[in-house]
Amino acid sequence: MSEFDKVKPKFNQVFLDAYDQLNPAQKQAVDHIDGPVMVVAGPGTGKTQILALRICNILLKTDTRPQNILCLTYTDAGAIAMRKRLLQFVGTDAYKIQVHTYHSFCNQVIQDNQEIFSDYATLMHISDLEKLRCIETSLIVFPLTIRYVNCEGYTILKPNDLINFFQRLRKSFGHQS
Repeated sequence: MSEFDKVKPKFNQVFLDAYDQLNPAQKQAVDHIDGPVMVVAGPGTGKTQILALRICNILLKTDTRPQNILCLTYTDAGAIAMRKRLLQFVGTDAYKIQVHTYHSFCNQVIQDNQEIFSDYATLMHISDLEKLRCIETSLIVFPLTIRYVNCEGYTILKPNDLINFFQRLRKSFGHQS
């Protein structure tokens, strides 16, 4: 008997308690274990809870192993929240479920397949100076009105303004870096 098979009955009650708190539409999303499901909802409406419960439901009702599940999110905060929810339902096996941001997943694929990505083995994050040069070049190559964009009272007149605007935009969506 595997470690997962020993834990499976333990998180079943935790799953049932959380499942009982869902509305009918949420239960429908959790119950659909074959194929894709699209959940469209605003912030704070339970999307992370639904996805975590759906993953748990798949583990409970199928022979799917935790390591065969991939969960992608846009932000580090989303990945952390998902991992915490999964820990509530499946215990330490939650660490076997692949929970990534799109960026970290792509990075993992590159790291795991370096022979394929050998030309990119030396890729590093862009430096602040390289970022500034890239934006300056873009503003020259694409001389659009982007230099004069005003968004929420924020006027973009030079490359640093644009970089600051992108950073503010990312933070507003929960990405901290």
